[in-house]
Amino acid sequence: MRILAFDTTLPKISICVANKSEVLASCELISKKDTSSKLFVWIDKLLNALNMSRKDINLIGVTRGPGSFTGIRIGLAAVKGLAYSLNVKVTAFSTLEVMAFSTGIRDALLFPIINAKRGMFYGALFRFKNSTFERLTPDSLFLPDEIKAMKDKVVFVGEAASLLSLNYIPVVCIASFIPKLFVEKGRILELSELTPNYLRVSDAEEKYGIVVD
Repeated sequence: MRILAFDTTLPKISICVANKSEVLASCELISKKDTSSKLFVWIDKLLNALNMSRKDINLIGVTRGPGSFTGIRIGLAAVKGLAYSLNVKVTAFSTLEVMAFSTGIRDALLFPIINAKRGMFYGALFRFKNSTFERLTPDSLFLPDEIKAMKDKVVFVGEAASLLSLNYIPVVCIASFIPKLFVEKGRILELSELTPNYLRVSDAEEKYGIVVD
């Protein structure tokens, strides 16, 4: 099964092409604008480097948030458009879940963290127990003091922890871990199930009443 996976919810776009859980090619890009156009350009670049085309893909995996509101919308719109045009299957995971899974760290509580802005952070607890990856708490919003209270009790994952002067495991190209996570515990989704995981209302919705779908 050839899998195309990507993440657009974090400050760096990451893209991966895999054969089941084996990564064939991947890249990570800093994106401050034109995320959508960069995504498709680099998807095709990776496929071309493998002498493949979009038609060779059997499944598309994506992160659905939390993270950048714009990034979440771009990622979900992209996977829906590609899946519809190519008639392929789809899967999706929480961004926090993939971040924690990417560490592979055993015998520790893993706490991936993403800057939610407004002085808050997204986070959740995970662990590997007997080589099985488990979620312990739902994705939630946290205040800085709540996160600092976990110091020495968890392993923080993600650069956002540096905003609180906490040691952390960096996240590198998390799209590369979506195929393996799918093989181990994922499931095929209907396109109607590809819903965003925002966790909070957007700035536009709060200030101006503009609803973000």
